[in-house]
Amino acid sequence: MHNEVPGVRVTQTIMERMFKASEKGKESAREEGLQIARESLLEVQDIIQGVQVSAPFGNVRYALDVFAVLEEFNNKKVTAGTIK
Repeated sequence: MHNEVPGVRVTQTIMERMFKASEKGKESAREEGLQIARESLLEVQDIIQGVQVSAPFGNVRYALDVFAVLEEFNNKKVTAGTIK
């Protein structure tokens, strides 16, 4: 995102975390990216009204994984892409 999305700035710390994880392999990089997304969501949850998380390659599981850190999300039932 640092180079692909205009206006988005990714900190050097995040870039280093992703680089180190990618050296370990694809799975490590994916998990580190998910962890960074979870941490980011927790950090801003009290100052935002919503968030959009994309599902890479249509894999909704990874997008939903990000929301697993939210207490209110864990108390809801997820079915067919909707939250109840």
